[in-house]
Amino acid sequence: SQQSVLSLCNFLCQAGSGYGAKWEGDSTHEAADILVALAAGGFHLAAVRDELMRVLAQLVTEITSALGRCQPTTAEPSTLETKFLRLIRTLAEVVKEASKRVSGDALDINRFMVEADVDSLWDALDRALTSLDDTEVTASPAQRLLLSGLAPSQVRVEGQTAGFGSGFSEATSEKLSSSSSAAPPKPLLNRLLPLIEAFFVLHNGETDTKVEKHSRPHSAVDEPSTPASRGPLSAAEQVFADREEVSQIERSKFGKFCRKHRRPLNALVKQTPALLGRSFAPLIQRMSSCLDFDNKRSYFRSQLRTRRAESRYETIRLRVRRNEIFMDSYQQLRVRSGDEMKAKIQVQFQGEEGIDAGGVIKEWYNSLAQEIFNPNYALFLQAGGKACTYHPNPMSSINREHLSFFQFVGRIIGKAIHDGHNLEAFFTRGFYKHMLGRTVIPLDLEAFDPEYFVNLKWTLENDITDILELTFSAESDEFGKTKIVDLKENGRNIPVTEDNKKEYVQLMCEHKLTHSVKPQIEAFVKGLHEIVPASLLSLFDDKELELLISGLPDIDIEDLRANTEYHNYTPNSDQIVWFWRVLGEFTQEQKAWFLQFATGTSRVPLEGFKGLIGMRGPQKFSIHRAYGEQRLPSAHTCFNQLDLPEYSSEDVLRQKLVQAVTEAHEGFGFA
Repeated sequence: SQQSVLSLCNFLCQAGSGYGAKWEGDSTHEAADILVALAAGGFHLAAVRDELMRVLAQLVTEITSALGRCQPTTAEPSTLETKFLRLIRTLAEVVKEASKRVSGDALDINRFMVEADVDSLWDALDRALTSLDDTEVTASPAQRLLLSGLAPSQVRVEGQTAGFGSGFSEATSEKLSSSSSAAPPKPLLNRLLPLIEAFFVLHNGETDTKVEKHSRPHSAVDEPSTPASRGPLSAAEQVFADREEVSQIERSKFGKFCRKHRRPLNALVKQTPALLGRSFAPLIQRMSSCLDFDNKRSYFRSQLRTRRAESRYETIRLRVRRNEIFMDSYQQLRVRSGDEMKAKIQVQFQGEEGIDAGGVIKEWYNSLAQEIFNPNYALFLQAGGKACTYHPNPMSSINREHLSFFQFVGRIIGKAIHDGHNLEAFFTRGFYKHMLGRTVIPLDLEAFDPEYFVNLKWTLENDITDILELTFSAESDEFGKTKIVDLKENGRNIPVTEDNKKEYVQLMCEHKLTHSVKPQIEAFVKGLHEIVPASLLSLFDDKELELLISGLPDIDIEDLRANTEYHNYTPNSDQIVWFWRVLGEFTQEQKAWFLQFATGTSRVPLEGFKGLIGMRGPQKFSIHRAYGEQRLPSAHTCFNQLDLPEYSSEDVLRQKLVQAVTEAHEGFGFA
């Protein structure tokens, strides 16, 4: 009867938070489900709609008024916001089901929101969240690096080119060491959570863009902004501007809300990661760029764990020769499917005594990563510039199996990401974008071929009339023969002029970065996505992907010291004081050797050294007392353990430690 339906509406609207006693939450959900089912059948639709709208308008007024009186740190708990969320969810479902039977705009949810003046509540929510924009969460070293504005490759280059000591400038060191304070979300933010969830019910990106399609069209890419004091951009600035694709979703009400309030949203996700699988799902699905790297990586790992639990495969056992590690690994793994490759791998190096309890697999990844760039395989070319990055080799076809090799390398990179192992493998910015399926822009050519980039830039900035004789084609020397490739149809017969030189530069950049190595890119990406789904990998941008693959570029000795355990030593023991002093004097290369020697990998986990993994899972670095001053320090990489003899002086410790890490950072044997 209509009376019983109104009673259900009343119960739904007047019940408590729904987060208290289990019976209360279950009952409100059941009431909502019944109302939705009735709407699907067309029963008492007007009565349900009128009653829900009446209460909705009342809640909007009460909550808006209450938020105006709240203070960020003293907000009292309230059930109003949770009632509002419950009502919005029910009304949205009622309209959705009823719309299947009733055509036209009579059941337009947006019209209902206007009628209830919900926009005034969103304005109040916006003001409340703005007052909370100082919300901070603990940032990992990886997150601090990204927040600093420094590219990982930039930091790595600075560390390699600097001299003795820390390896970084004072400014860079300050950026990398600064950390946001650990502050839990303020009481007001937790009170606002149901309102944010309600906002995402009505504005989830998809619904917003449907509305926006009827408004003015937008270009696919935002033009770079120019200060009013400057004139129009030069031709070079227009072509080589660091522009990013901006989607309709990012321009929508949903997208603008996420961008403006990314800090409070990230604080809530940091506090309750499960939100991304429920009410905050639109954020991870359509606006992942607003999520901090730490939150994205946490979600990424949880999704991989879930998928791993759903498929069980037997351990893969590899027996490889160290000097033939690439071909031995390739031959043994090529017969495995992508799903089989997700299983655990155990490695035995022929002629070596190491037993793989976690340390040997690290060494396998490290050695294999070096062989990937072996010139004898002709798979990659070293890019120009100082960063020592690599890009697919257009001439890789000299190796008949080159595309199979690229697919294998993609699998290895994917397997390392899947297992949480970092590799000493660094690629050009453009190649990272190809892995993510993102558009490569002309500016990406600078990191690949700086000299050619300068030449193209000169072409744009100067009048080339009667100076350069170019056509819309590219020449390459393929094994002694000159090959001409048209950049556009019949390009070799179309001269480059002042009027069309911008198009020429854009097409040439696309050729250099993409078209000349398209088969290689496709093979690599195919192997990569066999292990890590493209949908998960696309959460990250190119800088974040570099960190995900290669780990942190900086070896922070103070962070290692803060995450070290001692056995039969104390932090104040002479040998320990000397050890940290000597290690602090090491160059970046020596620090990497030491890390390889002690833990099996020269890469720093993204969480910092507290994220070190050993045989038993998370396992901190430890220093154990050993005996015999004539002995060198030894390590057990499966346990991230260093055995340090009780040396009599700092000079002896320095000599022995340098000798150990220089001569023994590769290979396995029983001490």
